[in-house]
Amino acid sequence: MQRQAKKRSGDAGGAGGTKRAVTPRSAFIVLACTAIAEYFAFYLRLADAGAKAGIPHGGYVMCALICGVASLATTAGFGLLLFAERNRITKNLKQLLITVILLLVSTVLSAFTTCVGYAFTAAFLGIILAALLVGRHCAYACTAMLAVYAALFACLPDAALAYKPLSMLAAVSAGGFAAVIALKINKGRTSPIISGVIGGIVSGIILICVQAFFGVRITDVLLDACILLASSALCGVLAVGLMPVCESIFDVTTETRLNDLLNNNNPLLKRLMFEGTYHHSILVAALAESAADEVDANSLLCKVAAYYHDVGKLTSPAHFIENQRDYNIHDELPPEESARRIISHQSDGVTLLKKHKFPSDVIEIVAQHHGDSIVRFFYNKAVNDAGSPEEVDAAVYRYKANKPSTKESAIIMLADCCEAAVRSMKNPTHEMIADKVHEVINGLWLRENGQLSESPLTAKDIKKIEQSFLKTLSAQYHERVEYPPLEEKTSEQQV
Repeated sequence: MQRQAKKRSGDAGGAGGTKRAVTPRSAFIVLACTAIAEYFAFYLRLADAGAKAGIPHGGYVMCALICGVASLATTAGFGLLLFAERNRITKNLKQLLITVILLLVSTVLSAFTTCVGYAFTAAFLGIILAALLVGRHCAYACTAMLAVYAALFACLPDAALAYKPLSMLAAVSAGGFAAVIALKINKGRTSPIISGVIGGIVSGIILICVQAFFGVRITDVLLDACILLASSALCGVLAVGLMPVCESIFDVTTETRLNDLLNNNNPLLKRLMFEGTYHHSILVAALAESAADEVDANSLLCKVAAYYHDVGKLTSPAHFIENQRDYNIHDELPPEESARRIISHQSDGVTLLKKHKFPSDVIEIVAQHHGDSIVRFFYNKAVNDAGSPEEVDAAVYRYKANKPSTKESAIIMLADCCEAAVRSMKNPTHEMIADKVHEVINGLWLRENGQLSESPLTAKDIKKIEQSFLKTLSAQYHERVEYPPLEEKTSEQQV
């Protein structure tokens, strides 16, 4: 029986901020504001062209009408395209706002750049950034809208030359799709430049082909094609410079940003190596990454979140068993105080990650990786000391956070619990690991109102995750041949 995730609003354990859904009202307001902004961009551009062409003031009424129709039609078409796709853009208000802002910036810039030449467009800046910050589906929708804008701007100042807007419509459409595909293939910080160059080459070729169809000589359009290529490459360069700024301003978790967090030079990661649970985190990351691939979750996000999921233990490492040697501080503490110290690592981790400006998606997973579960060891100790469960307040021993609400946070919880359980076993065999993994996962999954009750994982997903965990853990904890003791060197060998 498949479980559906409950749609939750609000802060996930104090992390990540709110993720507001796109309601019809909010969508209408955002798109209406877009249409108004586009109207003024079109009108100013047309008015400037009209003034240069000597059009009398009365002609601006027709100019305003054309701008109104164009802005309403393109914005409405864009909205229909987005909601027809029914992707994450239409479910997250922040994603929609980012898309709209990129469209407006590209359109306004194009209104100025096309004053130099109709082929000098900033459309590729919005396309590339949309692909990086939101996703490929969003970039395709932006390509369609910005191609129409490029065609409208190309009507000026010679509206009689119909081949210019048609060629720009085809060129930006083909080049935009090529740029997005190139981004999918190429990774890294310099990929927007490569994407811009490829998009510009495709656009230039299409521009030449379309205008040649209308009888324009190649030599006459070659300069325009080069300008289009140069503007596209320039947009790629600008995208590289703007990406870190956009990631920070919009709080977007991109693959490049996640890869940067895996760098061993990261201060928190360095501290984990020497003060915290680095080895445990590496094993959890291996489990989570493999399982995420099996259930179509974000494996890179799972890997990064697993690396930092126990970063809160850095605030008081001595209270955690993996950092203790011959002395256990909890032997001297009452169970409620011990539980408080253990529970605090979850909120401490969120505080540390916020201080170091981590993406909210990573912070949300760290905040939810224990859910609202009970610190069972110290709760049982308190019950034994009190003699009855009624004498113990269970809330004191419960984590103060929300249950996992995404696939990624649920996978991290499962991986953390399974790795810890198997690590505590002595000389585990394949069968022992399989039994323990099955026991832990079923305990979290089947329990009524359990820790996974609000995650989007299905029974089929759980089965795939269990098989993936078993495969990874068996490889990590496989049996090894015991090496015989080294023979002591003789006096002659020692000389």
